[in-house]
Formats: sequence, structure tokens, C-alpha cells
Amino acid sequence: MVSARPMRARRLRLAAPVLATLACLGAAACTSQSGGAPSPSASATSAPTSASTTSGPVTLRFAVYGEQPVVAAYRRLAATWNSRHPDITVKVEAVADAVTSLDRVDRGFAAGHPPDLFLTPQSALPELKADDRLQPVDQLLEQRGVQFGDSYQRLGLEGFAGDAALQCMPNEVSPYVVFYNKRLIVPRTFGQPGEQPPSPDHGWTWEQFVAAARASSHDGVKGVYLPPRLTTLLPLVRSAGADLVDDPRNPTTTTFADKDARTALEDILTVARDPSINLTARQLARQDAVTRFEDGRVAMMVGTRSLVPRLRAKPDLHFDVFPLPNLGRSRTVAEMTGYCLAKGSQHVPQAADFLAWASGDRGSKILAGSGGIVPANITALHSPQFTEPSEFPRNSEVFDEVIRRADPLPSTPHWPDVVSQTQPFVDRLFYAPVLSLDTLLPHIDEVSARLLAQPTPSASPSS
Repeated sequence: MVSARPMRARRLRLAAPVLATLACLGAAACTSQSGGAPSPSASATSAPTSASTTSGPVTLRFAVYGEQPVVAAYRRLAATWNSRHPDITVKVEAVADAVTSLDRVDRGFAAGHPPDLFLTPQSALPELKADDRLQPVDQLLEQRGVQFGDSYQRLGLEGFAGDAALQCMPNEVSPYVVFYNKRLIVPRTFGQPGEQPPSPDHGWTWEQFVAAARASSHDGVKGVYLPPRLTTLLPLVRSAGADLVDDPRNPTTTTFADKDARTALEDILTVARDPSINLTARQLARQDAVTRFEDGRVAMMVGTRSLVPRLRAKPDLHFDVFPLPNLGRSRTVAEMTGYCLAKGSQHVPQAADFLAWASGDRGSKILAGSGGIVPANITALHSPQFTEPSEFPRNSEVFDEVIRRADPLPSTPHWPDVVSQTQPFVDRLFYAPVLSLDTLLPHIDEVSARLLAQPTPSASPSS
């Protein structure tokens, strides 16, 4: 059974604009708590004070996305609210993925009928701000008794802040971790004499991780699957003390060709390009990595909490999670989602009422019960609905532990373009039979610099 971990302060260096923004949220302290249930005074209000003036029945459109277990949790969230608020009905509009959802939201804005509330990935926030499509939520939530302070993951609040306001309410902060098959690997056994053995608290070194991958690669089993993505490379390069962008908050180019980044990439690619331990492109074309992991033919893979519901559906699969390996210091990145309130909604007070409840303790616990998200709400993060000590993974505290060492993805309207248009080159880094880093790495930087140099769209005039 996973026991509650001692609370400890997080020391965070915050940029001045973010500090100002979070100060505006009425936070009682400048540190967030981790590792145990927060004190009652630090918890978000479970039953927020209503500031709406409902004059008749109202229907709120709530656009969400996700795998079936997560969407089912959103529907339970709305049904629980609706049963207690007959005058404010929340109608869930669900699709399977973020791209489809963002496209539908975009078409809704273009037609003048966007959903009142919509779930969005943090990567979409800069463009939504640039298009002037968001109603900031901080003052609305404060009016309804939401206490920010130590009640929410600071990384999530930072990620959805901008222009001295909280643009959207963080819902999920899901860090990248290593999933491993407990029947194929015991991570703590891969420490060398005299060195700290791997542990869920401290993680493991790159050398220990590679040793585990090699030891488990036999009899048709591949030791590891490293996805060929920027989100795989970024935290590993950062753990070596380098980076893949020149400025994490306002990047103008990627830095693949920089000496320190290249040195880290060479170490990573030694594993990523080794067909004896990592899946090849041909093998992945025949069957995806998650299915191979479920069947016991991959010992480790990198992913987020979104994998958990699918893996739990395999009754004979015993799996757990560990921090990402480090090449000097432990780092990761996190995928974040937030609840956004559409600018121009005709039901702002009622939408804010629902938002305060949904992001509070009770609403967040309902969503945590899906198994597929890491809630931004600290109380929900330490609740049995999330930790589920009788279920795999047993090391649920790892998700909380590594958030303290997580970085947001670069925040710029053009970052999604950088990710998509450099993906073919990242694929070549992992799988090309012949590889020239002297040519490919500068080319990636040139492509990214052109994309990031494009002017940011100006906001549309508001009505």
C-alpha cells in the first residue's frame, strides 16, 4: 500500500511576470506542498460560493477529449453537478483527441457559437490568447472561494498564466515517466557497488537505465521503447545540463547543433538507434509499442499517466513506474491541460460556478478516478481515487515526486508547428540507416528558427 509522503516545501524560481500573476490569485504562500495531503486551510473549496444570478434554466456546453475512461469520468463529473443544480445543466461534448477537439472549438468560434467551457492542452494557450478567445478565470474563481496557494500544482498555474492573469484553470499536470514490466525488470537491482541504487524517490542514472535495458533484451523481448519525439529528447538533454531551445519561455530556435546538446544527443541515440534493445521502425510498423508492452515483449517504455487505464485492462500485466533516467540530474517534462472559459460566453457566471466546483476537491477526485490523468488539484493527487493502492502502478507517488523536477514545454504560438515539422528529422535521428549529425542537427535548427520567426497573429477586435 502506498503511504502518504511527508510534506515538504518546493523551492521554485519564478519569472517576475509569473510571480506577479500568482500573487494576484490571493495565494497565502509562495511554495506549493508535495508528498502528503495539504492542510484544510490550503485546500480548494469543495463547495464554492455561487456568484451567479440565474434567472432561469441554463445549459452550458463543455467540450472535452480523451480516451473512453477519461471521457466517462467527465460525464460523471457533469452528471454529479447536474443532479445538484437543476437550473444549470452541463452538456458534455466529447471527442477522442485534442486535435479534433481544438478543430471543433475553432470552428465554433468562427461561427460565433463556441462552447462555454472547453478543455485545452497547454500548448494551445498562446494561440488562443493571440486570437483573444479566452475569458481569464482568476477573479471569477476567487469570487467563488477558490484558494489557489498550495492547493494546486504550481507548474500548472504557471503554465496557464499570462498577461498578469490566470487564463485557464489547470486540470492536469502529467509528467513523463518510465513504465516497466515488473516481471521483466527490478530497477533497484541495477546499481553498481558503491553507488546509490535506483529508487522511485531518486530515480536512476542513464547508465543504470541502459544496463536494465540490455539485461532484459533477450528471448524476443526488447529492453526499452524510446518514442522518437521532442518530448522524449527534451528532458533527457536537459538532464545533462544542456537544452534543445535557446530560451524555454520565448524560444527563437532549437539548439540541436550546440556542442552540449549534441554530446547529450549522442549518448541518447546510442540507445535509441540500437536495434538489439530498442524497437525499430519496421517492428513498430507491424505492431505498436504499447501492445508489445502489454504482451510482455517490451520491458520499459516512456509515457504519461494516460497509458494507465489501457494497461490496467490487461489483467495479467504487472507494471509500475519510475522517473526518467538522468544524464546528470533528474528532469522531466509534463503535458498539461486546463479548463478554459470562452470569451463571449453568454453564461459566464454559471460557467464559473461549474468551473470552481469541477476544479475543486470533489470534482477533481471524480476525474482522478479515471486513472488516466494526474490532477493539478493537490488534494485529489493524494486521494485514494488517484493512488488506488490496490491497482498498478504501485509507485503512484512517482508522478507527484517527478513533478517537482518537471519543466513546461516551450510556450509560443509556433511551438506546435516546430514539433510537427521537425518530426521527420527526429524520426531520422532514431531510425535512418546512415546518419550525419553534422548535416541533420543544423538543419533542424534552421527549420525551427524559420518557424519561430513568424509573426504572432494579432488578437481579433473584441465586441
